[in-house]
Amino acid sequence: MRNLKALLALLPLFSINVEAQEVGHKINRDAFYAECSTSFPKYLFKGEPQKTFDGIFDYWESTRYEDKRWLAYILATAYRETAGKMLPVREGLCSTDQCSIDAVTALFKKSNRPASDNYAIPVNGKSYYGRGFVQLTHKINYGRVGHALGWGNELVENPDLALDNKKAIPILVEGAVQGLFSRDRRTGNRRKLSTYLNERDSDWVGARGIINPGSRRAHIPAKYAEQFYGCLSKQP
Repeated sequence: MRNLKALLALLPLFSINVEAQEVGHKINRDAFYAECSTSFPKYLFKGEPQKTFDGIFDYWESTRYEDKRWLAYILATAYRETAGKMLPVREGLCSTDQCSIDAVTALFKKSNRPASDNYAIPVNGKSYYGRGFVQLTHKINYGRVGHALGWGNELVENPDLALDNKKAIPILVEGAVQGLFSRDRRTGNRRKLSTYLNERDSDWVGARGIINPGSRRAHIPAKYAEQFYGCLSKQP
């Protein structure tokens, strides 16, 4: 009886693995890197940037997400938001808190926005300027995303965790898929990848809405996404 129970306990895991193989869930990384190295800078596919790709692929393969257009747009978002570094970055591409605080403050002054709106001003010694692959900003968003991903107040208490791939990658992937970064003000609906990339449409330009709706430069990440999708599609 004990042996039977042990076998039954293994069945769900076995079923998941079989399904993942059947739908082509695994990414052939060698094929991806070989294909993409002809259309993107070669530095992306070695060292720390390649670790980012591998980390994103590892996370993707641990989920039940299957639409490679989503994965392509996730990669394009990281590439765009990090200015081509493919590493979690501080706002302003800074290396210190003070540099990011100064960069955000300068932007507020330039746009004549109220200083009280400056989200980089430290609160209890912590500054909630943009961090990670998607520039998570504002204390309320650090808290909201942290709770959505099951981390409680970890990001609020230590916002620099958003610079660690262990947090930055789930924030990037789940934020894009679940629509944690943007909401339609008219309907209240979250802007998810499935809003733009679904059975009916492949709206690569519109997909920028998950990060920055109405962007005049949405065609840039759209182009990257289509290129990444081409690399993902040429899997042996």
